[in-house]
Amino acid sequence: MKTKIEAWDESILDVEDYQVERALTNAALDAIRRARQFGTDYVIWEEDRVKSLKPNQTAPYEQQLLEELDRINRKIAELQAKQPNALELNDKPDKTS
Repeated sequence: MKTKIEAWDESILDVEDYQVERALTNAALDAIRRARQFGTDYVIWEEDRVKSLKPNQTAPYEQQLLEELDRINRKIAELQAKQPNALELNDKPDKTS
């Protein structure tokens, strides 16, 4: 059996996918801030190894996550503008009466 590998791009993602990504990004930012608040290390996986960062070393990672969060929020807003909300009711009165 041969495995078929396809390259995916962002065109297959929908609003819910980006909302999950936003939640993960917010959780990472919260973890960085809590590590700084309590003076503990923040542990990441980088360059195929575990890396422990001191609270004063997290600023570049926090900045990168904030930029990513901004990108995700823009993408969510863009997708929400393109698709009408199927859950909204059409409460406009009928003009025939």
